[in-house]
Amino acid sequence: MRFYFSRRHSKALGEKSLKLTIPLRLRVAIKRTLNGHSEWGGQFDEENHTFARTEYALKSFYGEEILFAYNEAGKLAPSDLDNFITHGFPERVFDLIEAWCDKSEESKAIECERELNTIFEIHNSPWRLLNKSIIRVDSEYLHSEVIAKTQALLRENAAAGALEEFSEAVSCLTGGQDKDAIINAHKSVESVMKVCLGIEEPKKFGELLHLIIKSKIVPEYYREFLTHFEKLALATVKERNLPARAHGQGAEPTEVPKPLAEFAVHLAGAVNLFMIQRWIDSRPKEEELPTPEDDVPF
Repeated sequence: MRFYFSRRHSKALGEKSLKLTIPLRLRVAIKRTLNGHSEWGGQFDEENHTFARTEYALKSFYGEEILFAYNEAGKLAPSDLDNFITHGFPERVFDLIEAWCDKSEESKAIECERELNTIFEIHNSPWRLLNKSIIRVDSEYLHSEVIAKTQALLRENAAAGALEEFSEAVSCLTGGQDKDAIINAHKSVESVMKVCLGIEEPKKFGELLHLIIKSKIVPEYYREFLTHFEKLALATVKERNLPARAHGQGAEPTEVPKPLAEFAVHLAGAVNLFMIQRWIDSRPKEEELPTPEDDVPF
């Protein structure tokens, strides 16, 4: 069992530096989506088997016999998972989503992840589901949870080029050089791919993407996601290289919006973090020397 959302962020939740709200309409959409992708059974197909496994996992995670949520009177009461989603604590709803992903078939989890992310976007929620974990896409949170961790992983794993480019992207972002921030973020993703693949020769982003998916470090269903990221970066490169851009912007401003630059850098951080962690997990473990037993004579 892994640490679900509420445990990973227990300190921030306790200090109230991370404040969560999930509007009712979004909760209903989440409930319908999870039910729709669940495995059902029973005599009349009335039993949600995925929910049953999820409920068991949550009770084990919390160390509780019963799950609670607010009832119509506004008081905590024993709850099934449907009511738990619509009236439970926000952090526990995110726990439930992650547990549901763990307890569902891989194909269903992948399809559900796509649908949930669309729903989060429709409802203007800052949260997304990435590789079965809920992450947030605003600046302050991602800087501490993604950027810092990405830089640490790149440093620890001797990915000097990628670290330099990603650090430059962060520096450009804080210095107001939004286009250069996006371009360096894109370069850092290319460099991370090269690190994971163990190659140094120049290759285009599309070639690297094909190779990294072929290596199974990145699952096939992330191809479209990474392709859209490249399009965002390339559009910025083309914009910067248009005639006269280096000699003044003319009557119309040509700078990219700050939120777009932040999104690109944070997205690159999340992608780099994901790829590096997958790469680390895929490497052969170093063989450990046997530990001498206490009673072996010398």
